[in-house]
Amino acid sequence: MDKILYLDVEFVNMQNKSICQIGILKEAYPSCEPLFPGKNILINPEDGFHPGCIKVNGITPEMVANCPNFKDTWDSIKDYFTDSVIVGHNVASSDLSALANSCARYNIELPKLCYIDTLDIAKDVMVQTPESKYTLESLCKYFDLDLDNHHNALGDACAARDLFKLFVDKFNINPNNYIKLFTPKNADNFITYVTDNELKNTMYEFYGVIEGFGLDKKVQAEEIKYIKDWRDKNLQYSSMPKFRDIFYTLDKILKDGIITMDELCELKICVRQYCNKIKGALITNSIKELRGILKGIITDNKILTLEGENLLNWLYENSYLRGHEPYDCVLSLFKKQMDDGIITKDESELLMSEINKALNPVENLSKKLLSIPNKHICLSGNFEHGPKEDIIKLIEQKGGIIDTNVKKTTEILVMGGLKCDKFAHGNYGTKFEKAKKMGIDILTEGNFFEILKETESVKL
Repeated sequence: MDKILYLDVEFVNMQNKSICQIGILKEAYPSCEPLFPGKNILINPEDGFHPGCIKVNGITPEMVANCPNFKDTWDSIKDYFTDSVIVGHNVASSDLSALANSCARYNIELPKLCYIDTLDIAKDVMVQTPESKYTLESLCKYFDLDLDNHHNALGDACAARDLFKLFVDKFNINPNNYIKLFTPKNADNFITYVTDNELKNTMYEFYGVIEGFGLDKKVQAEEIKYIKDWRDKNLQYSSMPKFRDIFYTLDKILKDGIITMDELCELKICVRQYCNKIKGALITNSIKELRGILKGIITDNKILTLEGENLLNWLYENSYLRGHEPYDCVLSLFKKQMDDGIITKDESELLMSEINKALNPVENLSKKLLSIPNKHICLSGNFEHGPKEDIIKLIEQKGGIIDTNVKKTTEILVMGGLKCDKFAHGNYGTKFEKAKKMGIDILTEGNFFEILKETESVKL
């Protein structure tokens, strides 16, 4: 062994281990002379992100959206793997497994990979560390090795290098005794990873859209196109067992280019059966369904009296949604416009406009936030972007005025993201309830910063 490649990768989900960052450095052994410069490369995994992985490595979809994918990255790093023994911590089951999956996905021939796992050495030469099992973090802490940026790929690769050298020097091991040949498992066909939340959001809203299409008792050309586009957009999930019945039904009803009401009902039942299997808060799922219905009835760019009547019936049947937007504003709007029993062309256009506003609150509220100076803003909850004091300082720097409590002067209430997960359980807080009664605009933290980013670069 005369060349060592120190390797670590970060990935975005456990299903595919799709790589989002790779850290590598290559040295001569035992001289430690650098043979290739260290690299820390962000990669677009072209796959879904699991929240747990984001929490561990801090890499978000936005950070890698414009980065090259693994296929485009491979040409610049493949020479690192030539005639090298790879060293890493838990490297076979984690890093090399992820590497093999990515090569298989992009039809790249996986090179012969020999490796040394510092985890194996640790288990041989020492007892379990007091802090935990033989993790890279606990071993570095135990031996007082630098690990300043844990779960940064190059940082972990460097830490594995330091740990390997310590084992060789301190315990006088022969590295050749730990060299193994990596044997990849047969990779299944790649299926894009989708989080549970993504599935729920997609399917409950889609169910509502189908309901909306059926409110006028006929399926228009624009609505058929919507269903076809939805199918094409989500076709990558068609092989997943939980979705097979839905895509089978979609293919069947779209075959002749016409969708009858019976066929729409068949699709609706199929999607409903899937939704019934998903756990979730009733109000949260019903609001998604309502948003889908609203999208459905405006897809053909007109709202008929029959659609208004059937929508009102749905709203009355689901009155438990009172107090939750967009239920309240939609109910009030349609009751007013349907007071005489008909929807005129002008009323249809008004309803379309108001529904679009209800479905796109951020887009409409952004106009109010284009100029923050002199805006009275109140904050509630805990914030993902930093301590509330930092958020207050940011707003004041931009000329905003902070209201400690919701009052008559308050124009916007911003709800901290770390508390938004409680919304589904009805725990909105007194500030939220008061702002709602007073008609004050309410934004989540994510929406607030999304609007700020549209107007200027925002960094805390």
